[in-house]
Formats: sequence, C-alpha cells, structure tokens
Amino acid sequence: MKKRLRRVLFALAAVTMLLSAGCRLAGWLSRPALPEEDTAYFFDVGEADAALIVSGGAAVLVDTGTAETAPALVREIKSLGVRELYAVVVTHPHADHAGGASKVLRAFPVRHFYAGAELRSREIDARLKKRKLTAVQPQDGEVLALPNGATLTFLGPADDVPADNLNNRSLITLFRGGGASILLMGDAEKAAEQSLLRHHPGLRCDILKVGHHGADTSSSPAFLSSLGAETAVISCGMDNGYGHPSAETLENLNNAGIHDIHVTAESGTVVLTSRDHKENAA
Repeated sequence: MKKRLRRVLFALAAVTMLLSAGCRLAGWLSRPALPEEDTAYFFDVGEADAALIVSGGAAVLVDTGTAETAPALVREIKSLGVRELYAVVVTHPHADHAGGASKVLRAFPVRHFYAGAELRSREIDARLKKRKLTAVQPQDGEVLALPNGATLTFLGPADDVPADNLNNRSLITLFRGGGASILLMGDAEKAAEQSLLRHHPGLRCDILKVGHHGADTSSSPAFLSSLGAETAVISCGMDNGYGHPSAETLENLNNAGIHDIHVTAESGTVVLTSRDHKENAA
C-alpha cells in the first residue's frame, strides 16, 4: 500500500511539473517578438521621462519615470516582449527621471547601467549590488556598442557645463542604428545646448527627444536649427502645472523646420520606427 501511495504521489508530482513547465513555455511562446527594425518607444509617464530604444533585439532604456509610474512602465515594457535590458541610462537624479530605476532593476536583468556622478540613491545602489552591477559614469564621447552594430554615444555634460544646475548635468545620448538617429536631451537646458554645439559642432539627428519636457528653458533656436531634425517628441503630463510644452518651444521647433511633433500628453506613448522615418523622409 505504501509503495502504491508513493507511486501515485510521484506521478502527481511529475504531472504537476509538466503542467507548470507547459504553462511557462506557453507564456514564453505567447510573448510578442521584438521588432526587426529599430524602434523607439517614448512612454506616456505623465510629467516624467522614459524612452526605450530596441535595435537588433537589444533594448536600451533612457530614464525610468517616477516611482509611482514605474509599475505601469515595467508592465508596458514587458508587454513588448522585452526580457532583459541591454542598458539603462539615468540622465540625472531628479525623481521624474530616476524615480523608477530601482523597480526597473528589480524587474529586468540589466547588462549596463549608466548615470552621472550626481545620482546618489541607497535603494538604487542596493539593487545594483544585487544585480552585480556597477554604475558607470560615462565620459563625453564615450560609445556603447550594441550587439548588432548600432551605437549609443554619450555627448555630455562636458566640463564647461556648470554643476549648479542638475538639469544641465543631464547625460545626453545619441543613438545611431541602421535607420534613424535619435538625440535624447534629458532635461538639458540652454547652457548645455551651447556646450554641445561647441564640442560637437557637426551634430545631427533625425529624431529629437526635446529637452526638459518642452520647457522654454531649453530648445534654443540656434541649437534646433543646427540639428537638421525632422521629428520631435515631447514627454509631459496632461494639464501639467508647468505649462509644458511652452508656446516658445513649439514656435522654435516649427521655425527650425521640425513640423512632425509628438506630445505624449496628447498622443500617449509615441512609437517611431526606422521604417516610418524612411517613409516620411521619402
């Protein structure tokens, strides 16, 4: 009797394991495949910032929204089929850019983590330690190569950007892939823009992630005109108390010939692909 009972229990355990494995496999197979073409997702995270670039199966997250928007951000990223993040970049320590970082680190394996020297967070440090990661402070001009040959270049802040304004100390990144190039400005203001023009006078991009949520502290006419961008994305909240995006910024964008403007407060999450860009350019 005891042997028979053991055999029954063993059989039940085996069936349970098979069902569990089958469910995991079914869940894995039902996940959407990552897009083949370069794709950028500018998430609707209210008056905050979070952008994901997927290229050749590698996903790079620039900024993480707030602690409050992080759970929804994690769900949205997972819904895209992302299983790990090749890199996470926190442009500067303000809560609307760095607030969700610890939750993102908890939710995804991460290969590279970049942040400025100003980011100091015990919670983030603890998550990095659990992931056996070290935060890298990139130098101006440093390049992160993605597995498919695409690159993410760090363009600032340079040494001539004053340290008394955390917005201007934002890490600025330029993505270059097989399709469109994308410049992500964090919260960089006009002083950082002027520095960028001095140190990278030939800087060009196809898509501009507008600095500081479209505030009039950023997006100076000389800077916008130099980029040659065709598309701009502004991340801001609906009916926010800051007046973002400012009328001045929208006018400057239009005067620079950037007429394809997307605002997350109006459109929700903005998705742009290299294929779409090529079609628009044609």
